[in-house]
Amino acid sequence: MTNPTMVFPLSALEGAVFGYLTDPSTGETRTGLKEQDVRAAFTAFTPIMRTDASDDELEQLVRHVLAAVSADIPGPGPGPVIKKDHEPWLKEMKPEINWRRWRAYRKMLSKQGRSGRVLDRLDKFTDDVLDLAGNPQKPGRWNRRGLIIGDVQSGKTQNYLALINKAADAGYRLVIILSGNTEYLRRQTHERVDEGFIGRDTRRVGMPKGAVLKDVHIGVGKIDQEVANATSLTTVLMDYLQATKNGIDVPLPSSSSGPLVFVLKKNKFVLDAVNGWARGKADNHGRIDLPVLLLDDESDYASVNTNEAEDPTAINGSIRKILSSFTRSSYVAITATPFANIFIDYEASGIVQDDGEAVDDLFPEDYIYPLEAPSNYVGIRATFGTDEEDRPQSVHYLTDAQQWIPLKHRKTQVVGPLPESLKEALRTFLISNAILDARVKSPPKRSMLVNVSRFTNVQDTVGDLLTEELYRYKSAIELHALTYSAGKSNAVLDELKSTFEKQFASTGPSWTSILAELHKSVADVRVKVYNSSVDKAEDEDYREEVPTRQIAVGGDLLSRGLTLDGLVVSYFHRSVGAADTMMQMARWFGYRDGFQDVCRLWISEKSAADYRFVGAAIQELRDDLAHMRRNNMTPRDFGLAVQQHPESLLITARNKMKHTVQYEKEVNLLGRNLETRKLSANPAVQAENFDAAQKLAKAALASGCSTDESARGYTRFRNVPKDLVADLLHIYKAADDDIFFTGSGLERMVRASPGEQFQTWDVTFMNGPKKKGESEQPSLAELVPGKSVFKVGRALMLRQLTANDGTLTGSSLWVSGKKTRLAGSDDLRKVLDPDVEAEAIAAYLDQLSVETAEVSVSAQGGFLPERALYRHLPRPQLMVYAVEPSHDDGVLPDENLTVTPEISELMSELTVAARDPKAAFIALKIALPTSDSEYNSKNGRVKYVLNKVAQRYWMADYEELS
Repeated sequence: MTNPTMVFPLSALEGAVFGYLTDPSTGETRTGLKEQDVRAAFTAFTPIMRTDASDDELEQLVRHVLAAVSADIPGPGPGPVIKKDHEPWLKEMKPEINWRRWRAYRKMLSKQGRSGRVLDRLDKFTDDVLDLAGNPQKPGRWNRRGLIIGDVQSGKTQNYLALINKAADAGYRLVIILSGNTEYLRRQTHERVDEGFIGRDTRRVGMPKGAVLKDVHIGVGKIDQEVANATSLTTVLMDYLQATKNGIDVPLPSSSSGPLVFVLKKNKFVLDAVNGWARGKADNHGRIDLPVLLLDDESDYASVNTNEAEDPTAINGSIRKILSSFTRSSYVAITATPFANIFIDYEASGIVQDDGEAVDDLFPEDYIYPLEAPSNYVGIRATFGTDEEDRPQSVHYLTDAQQWIPLKHRKTQVVGPLPESLKEALRTFLISNAILDARVKSPPKRSMLVNVSRFTNVQDTVGDLLTEELYRYKSAIELHALTYSAGKSNAVLDELKSTFEKQFASTGPSWTSILAELHKSVADVRVKVYNSSVDKAEDEDYREEVPTRQIAVGGDLLSRGLTLDGLVVSYFHRSVGAADTMMQMARWFGYRDGFQDVCRLWISEKSAADYRFVGAAIQELRDDLAHMRRNNMTPRDFGLAVQQHPESLLITARNKMKHTVQYEKEVNLLGRNLETRKLSANPAVQAENFDAAQKLAKAALASGCSTDESARGYTRFRNVPKDLVADLLHIYKAADDDIFFTGSGLERMVRASPGEQFQTWDVTFMNGPKKKGESEQPSLAELVPGKSVFKVGRALMLRQLTANDGTLTGSSLWVSGKKTRLAGSDDLRKVLDPDVEAEAIAAYLDQLSVETAEVSVSAQGGFLPERALYRHLPRPQLMVYAVEPSHDDGVLPDENLTVTPEISELMSELTVAARDPKAAFIALKIALPTSDSEYNSKNGRVKYVLNKVAQRYWMADYEELS
């Protein structure tokens, strides 16, 4: 009988609850658990296992357990796009394979808190990919090329460790992991491989026997020592070049021995050395008769050939040579930003072996597999919201960083005192440590990211300044916290208190309790600079050199794969020319279980808008992948589709797209969000646009087009001949940096679309509010004869256009400021007839589980993604907006715009023109219907001579990328 006076620690209560929620037959948490199940478990055990925890602490523990057991990976996803000649093999052989490594790895993940649902999804995913990777027991010579698309910081390492465990069980005898191009990242990856695959701590290799005082087994080796028999020619502290210098070598594995594993960085000399090793092990036919699995993490970085096909880059060529050294090879590329991989020329060979055989490039010829992120993943939408949503409270827009360090600067940049925004971010990080220390569950390691320059000497200077500022706060806390709490004033502690009240007043703890804990919470906080000069030193004491509570200052070294444990505060002030690079810099994406509410991000408003833009582009590509999967298309088809995406030439560096058409390309606009995000800043052009919209309305009336009002009261012309719409687009001019509405591509597409559904259009003149404040707003009677049209208010921001050489080339008006969004999220829905809307809602609900659908959308209202409407449009839609400035001051300047007298005069002139009661600035939105049958038709296809303009303006340093 339990002693009634005994007090149990919360960890014991937590263990009892998890045990109650565990399925005894699997040793994993039961699937399908709900909140009531978790609370019932606590209700059952709390009276038995008394703790001294408060009600708030118990509730924290309940929420922690609930988050752990309910984590899931949405599914089923769209599935892979597969080459048609694939022969499935795993299902038939699976009962004959001893899955001992996989079972040990799965059990390790379960002990680390992965839910049963997540483990089931992981099991299914790895079965799928292993089947596609190729049967290692299949004789003869073969090679496979595939691509796995994940999300930044979404757990790709966990996924590929699961895959290589299964691959080793199935018969792959050699595994090569390419882990990035830095020693930091290679070591970090090797630690994960030690834990999840090798099962031994390779840091201890080479130590004197007497120095190894405890069991070397870790991770899967602790679960089952029999699986800890893999041989590694690399260790956490020793890369392959060091191993060769030390004369270390091992024989090739046999079918009955443990597998051989390499963890390599993408370095020419390292890969050349591995190639030399492979040549030395080859048989008389020049190849090793073993199956090899090569996993290329961050595969869009360095692995893609950016030279001519016959003379590939060193890394690309070395990877291909390694693969060709084996009779059976499977190359698995893994990345969150797959654009460069898909742009690989699938017909290129270029490398010719001594035997005259050409070696294929790394295009994912055999399969492309999209991963779904778990439900607790924090990505673009969770961080930045959408264009229609208010800025999340966790995001702070930078206004003083540009004056401190210009976005474009040289390595000789003089770095002045820290700006107030960075000081506030530092104070926020210090306070967040005290808040997290007071919680029942919080990350043991904490990080703050500061990424403001790619130059190492600038990073070093920023690190020194932050060290000084950190010392100032630490000293004030240590010397004055007690007297401050008693009422004595202190200016530094006043700053901390003010930051607490601004950032965390609603998080729970009081300032008094936080102040009492600050000294202990910030004592271990240190500044650490991560850059190439530090990386080259390759310090032996790798783990201990990483502070448990760190302010990480760096640039490119922090941009690929390197994980910052417990990242709480991020300060990001960079100008990036390609979206794949930009996505990789977003270390704040990932998992923030138990501390997402204290995470904060400082970033420019433009960068936040760019992230939302990229998020939408990536989602559209995933939609393409789902469509192609439904229609049994191949990876080559998908590669072409990406090249037909209007943003595709903007979202990866140009030298990674050398095999695409650079200056003229056909783009498929079906199902795309097409709207004028950037308007001309020329008042004369705006007057011509207004006249063109007026002519369209008059011509529609003269052609006998039926006129009615949409359900929301907008004036609508039905069945407008396509040539009338094309006539408008012929005259209409947007800004030079607008992607879609520059040039004559749209006009030609409208005139040339052959499909019956594309011969006539619906044209709707959108309305703003009829009342402005208490007064009735006058209608714009001049636009549509006999009809009332009310102007739509949008923030209009004047932005200077700058070419890559720094010359000023004009201006443009950004709609809705840096959001660059014209239409609201449900504007297209508002112009549809009720029956069409209902049909779209019903189809969308069918794609979701009932539980998810009920909270996502209803026929009466709620969130419905615009992309869900395109398949139900009866004909193309043109939506015309008469825009005026919504801000009282009219047209506003961009924060980086130098307001000269000429610029000031231009803003005044534009404001007057836009507020003319008889005119307005015309903005357009186009929605083209799409369906599986239309996808490959000529409808909606535009031949753009685009990217001289788009590359010139969209991101300022595009040309500098290499």
